[in-house]
Amino acid sequence: MAFILLLLTACTKVGEQPTSKGPVKELPLAEYRDTTILDMYEGSRLSWVLKTKYLVKWPRTEMVRARPVNLIVYDSLGKVLVRVTSDSGAVDEGISFLVASGHVHGHSEKGVDITSDSLRWNKAINQISTEARVRVISEDGDILTGKGFISDAKLDNWQILSDVKGVFQKVEERFQHADQDSAAPARPVPSADTAASKSIGTGAPATSQVPIAPSARRPDSAAPTAPKAGTP
Repeated sequence: MAFILLLLTACTKVGEQPTSKGPVKELPLAEYRDTTILDMYEGSRLSWVLKTKYLVKWPRTEMVRARPVNLIVYDSLGKVLVRVTSDSGAVDEGISFLVASGHVHGHSEKGVDITSDSLRWNKAINQISTEARVRVISEDGDILTGKGFISDAKLDNWQILSDVKGVFQKVEERFQHADQDSAAPARPVPSADTAASKSIGTGAPATSQVPIAPSARRPDSAAPTAPKAGTP
């Protein structure tokens, strides 16, 4: 990846500089108008692969811009973790963060789907985030919408920050499981706002649509210090 970025910053000029005395149109340092694939490695490990049809690097900026974005992120064993597509995107030369914009769709191999107008990946803290509105479908089929989103890069532990609404699947069946769990020996349990979303709908139909707390964690995620919940 470093070699590719070196090529982008050092090796090409697109066309000849104009010879007229009029205003000079700024030209990109490099421009690729065909299918281009960028591989990013951490040591010998393949970290992610970006495929695009248009790639450009402009003077006086560290950003390499791509249109569209088709990104695959891999784990330490070489297995696919997350796939992301969007209308466009940008990555800095240090590969410290990546931005996807326009019709962003992310899908984890565990079955979590997210759609939004924008997403950012910050390598330093291994975090995906956005301030835009999001729609998340959990691995259980629950559909949650809201504004603002934070997640780890695997989409395993995520949180919608505000204006949260949800459609929960098999509510009655899950409520019965919660009753059974409450009678079992002590074990880690969901956090307060997650428990609230589970306790909705005693005797409700199989699918319930409700507004929930101002912030919502991934359904069935456990808070590290949450006390044992009682019977909902």
